[in-house]
Amino acid sequence: MPAAHVITPAPTPQSQLDALIRAGGFWGLAPDWVPRGGYARDRGTLVAALAALRRLAQNEAIRLRRGRAHVH
Repeated sequence: MPAAHVITPAPTPQSQLDALIRAGGFWGLAPDWVPRGGYARDRGTLVAALAALRRLAQNEAIRLRRGRAHVH
């Protein structure tokens, strides 16, 4: 019997961001002048920052799907 073909869904912006952060790759994207620590005092601040990054990634994905990518 032939092997079944498994269709893997395309990664979402949020899943890509989660994977990047879990792998520790976020700081590789930030310029060297960005402080690497000492500016988040509590877990709530970190959770809010992560939620904001996820919203930004989601909004950019929506713009890309609609053909209106934000260009700097």
